[in-house]
Amino acid sequence: MDSSYAEVGTHVILGKHKRLTNYGTDWIDESMDEYVGQEAVIRDVFQATDGCCVCYVDVDDGCYYWRVEDMILATDVPLLTPRQMAELGIT
Repeated sequence: MDSSYAEVGTHVILGKHKRLTNYGTDWIDESMDEYVGQEAVIRDVFQATDGCCVCYVDVDDGCYYWRVEDMILATDVPLLTPRQMAELGIT
């Protein structure tokens, strides 16, 4: 998702961080994987120290930050093919 869509209150689908930065992928498999593909509401948006635009969301009670570049807008889900939905972990 483009960072221009990242606003408090926006409904998104969470995705796994893909791109490596100076801090790796900033991903915790055992904790964050369970949220991939879930719809969430953005609660806060900011720029991380690695330069990524990131958000805190409601579904994990703000425990983790999620990269905007690896999210999609929840309103885009009906436009996805079944294969794309499976790749994103959307059920």
